[in-house]
Amino acid sequence: LFTVSMRCNQNVTGLSLTYLSVGVCSFGGQFVLKSLGYDTSAKASATAKAFNWCLNNQFKMQSLDEVPAFFGKVFLSYGFMIFVAIGLAILLHFILFRTNVGLSLRSIGESSATADAQGINVNKYKYFAICIGGMIAGLGGVTYVMNYSNGIWATANSIESLGWLSVALVIFSVWKPLNAIWGSYLFAALFWLYMYADKLLGVVLDTKGSEALEMLPYVITIIVLIVISFRKKKELQPPASLGLSYFREER
Repeated sequence: LFTVSMRCNQNVTGLSLTYLSVGVCSFGGQFVLKSLGYDTSAKASATAKAFNWCLNNQFKMQSLDEVPAFFGKVFLSYGFMIFVAIGLAILLHFILFRTNVGLSLRSIGESSATADAQGINVNKYKYFAICIGGMIAGLGGVTYVMNYSNGIWATANSIESLGWLSVALVIFSVWKPLNAIWGSYLFAALFWLYMYADKLLGVVLDTKGSEALEMLPYVITIIVLIVISFRKKKELQPPASLGLSYFREER
């Protein structure tokens, strides 16, 4: 509504909604939790168990050691949503680069005025893309709570770091869904590297060392942006109209 119909600045709108949502969830969450008899967190045990069926049932195997290391250690450890995420990335790649809908979306991303002149309903496609993107982001949030937090919903600000990391991942993937698949594993490995530094690097990190390693995904994103700016290849550039509101009167 703000960015499409009212044409507000997208960066300001995004930041405002982000911090407004954090405040509303914290305030409303504390009220709800206290009214239910909880202090600062609540746990959805049954739902978390359903989301972690891969890990809980282990496909009727005695242990994860009986399956190949890659699938046992990576896929089965995080429940069925990992399959949904990879499937969505493949589906979005097909839609964006193999269908007329995707062609229209990419046209709007490059030049909304040109797409409008071709008879494409710019506002309709933007609302469609925002809703789909919002729902996918919602799946990411519920996966975090159910898988990573084992169903514990707390008012503490613990998800923001991964949220901003996902924004960095989009930039790192140069706006291509398939790149996000392997990029996600790379970012995850870098994000959690500090926890295994003693085993992998043979060193025990202090607090400052751990914080330095946690910055690696963002450092890599900055490096990618620098490389993209120097190479100036069209396929590596972000959509030309990214972050810009469309005023039909200025066409």
